[in-house]
Amino acid sequence: MSFRARLVIGALIAAWVPVLCMGLLMRSVGANRLTEANERRMEERVDRIVRSWERDMDRLDGRLGVLEGLLSEDNAARIALRSGAVGALQGPLARFAASSGTAITYVTDPDGTILAASHFPGDAGRHDPGLAGLADGVGGPVVGRVPLPTGDVTAVIRARRLDVGGVGAVAIVGAGLGDLAAMQGDSEISLLAVPAAGAGLAPRRIGGSGSVAPELAGLPGRRRIARVAWKGWDGGTGLVPVDLVAAWEDPLLAAMVRSWDTALLFALGGSAVLALLLGMAMARRLSSPVEKLAATARRVHLGRLDVAFTRGGARELDRLGLFLNGMLGRIREGLARVRDAEKRATLGELARQVNHDVRNGLIPIRNVMRHLDEAHRTGSGALAETYEARAATVTESLDYLGELADQYRAVAVHGARERSDLRAVAHSVFEARVGMGREVRLIPMLGTEPAWVEMDSVSLRRVIENLVANAVAAARNTNGEVRIWVERVPDAVPPEHRLLVEDDGPGIPAELRARVFEPFFTTRREGTGLGLAIARRLAADVGGRIVLESDAGKGTRIELVLRAAGDEVR
Repeated sequence: MSFRARLVIGALIAAWVPVLCMGLLMRSVGANRLTEANERRMEERVDRIVRSWERDMDRLDGRLGVLEGLLSEDNAARIALRSGAVGALQGPLARFAASSGTAITYVTDPDGTILAASHFPGDAGRHDPGLAGLADGVGGPVVGRVPLPTGDVTAVIRARRLDVGGVGAVAIVGAGLGDLAAMQGDSEISLLAVPAAGAGLAPRRIGGSGSVAPELAGLPGRRRIARVAWKGWDGGTGLVPVDLVAAWEDPLLAAMVRSWDTALLFALGGSAVLALLLGMAMARRLSSPVEKLAATARRVHLGRLDVAFTRGGARELDRLGLFLNGMLGRIREGLARVRDAEKRATLGELARQVNHDVRNGLIPIRNVMRHLDEAHRTGSGALAETYEARAATVTESLDYLGELADQYRAVAVHGARERSDLRAVAHSVFEARVGMGREVRLIPMLGTEPAWVEMDSVSLRRVIENLVANAVAAARNTNGEVRIWVERVPDAVPPEHRLLVEDDGPGIPAELRARVFEPFFTTRREGTGLGLAIARRLAADVGGRIVLESDAGKGTRIELVLRAAGDEVR
């Protein structure tokens, strides 16, 4: 993720967090305060509903008492009750209902035969034991379905058994449940009929049919008004204890919460737009100096050390640019010191190589001079004979040094593909080393046939000198011998010749064999570690190769393989 994107996201989060926290806090505090106020208001209204229910029940009880007095004291009613004639009480009962305002009135005999019904005269004579049973042990209001001329209604019923002059009767009064003042609450309160716990029955809304919707059953405010016995709940025939419950939800609170949520969403959207604009502006202002620093750092990474980190950002970025410029200056100084050290190291390597090559050319001359000195002490005749035998060696060594000087004049050494006789050069190297180390025996097996190869004689001699010198140094430790021979490589395409140098020295350990051709790697105290490295480089310049084989404790075998030269120099 880019630096700018992170700044924009950070600004968005910084803008959203306080707005969201403040909005949720205000929503929570406001909802709590409004809920508390609504609870107090609803509690007061439910208190009025409870008191109204109690007054309605007292009124039904009073009307039941009036009906009992009518049946006991009114002559016409007593005569009709004693006669037991169906419909004889209809007139007195109708007058009672009209004068008292009772919507539902029944008088039955003790067995449940309806003698009179003020609200539905057609019920007279119908046998309904359940009506008479409402007066037995209920002890409170009963709710049930009652037929009326306009249709069945759910009514609250009060019943009592009477003894009128030795004649038994059951007096029943009631009112439609929806007609009671307590049940006529405003639209903010829902009246529910909830079966007692453990009945396993669903609640229902009073004034409607069917179960209460889940959102209505879960209204936050609920309070029980009264406990009644409900006859015929869900189509049954028994009595079910049911609580009449007032439930409410503040519509103002729900509307207020929705308004708060809408305002919060708008606030979050506005803050997001503002944060996006400010974040982009800040990101552009802050990231531009950083991008300039990054661009300069990329140029430094690509090797441009002549650049400088510019200023122009905030104070911290200016200080960073200052520190980076100081670091870049130290890097430039360090690189200058490294280049100087590399130059000195290169000159030192060149000096060691010159020292090595010159010593290889001087050794034969020093050896001849020692022989001449011995011959001089013996006599003039021996001196002349020795000089005649060794003069060619001195001449070849001097020629070698002269050509070596010409090569070093160009500093870099590159092998030239000139036609040279491998056997002749190897023989001259052998002649130059005769008598140098009497503890090591040199055994040449060179033959007499020329072995023409593509390599100039000076470079070829340097290579052979280095190979033989290393073999002699190794064999000296064991007073051993060094064998030298030249042969044609069988079946080589193109044709090749090889020089083999073999010693019976201590050999090279396996862990050191891979490093013997590295410059400056040596296991001898007096060695420079350049002989084999120079030899391999000179051979590789003309397409040749050097192969080394060695066994610890058995000696070393090294071979120089060069391409054979034709009649003409290629």
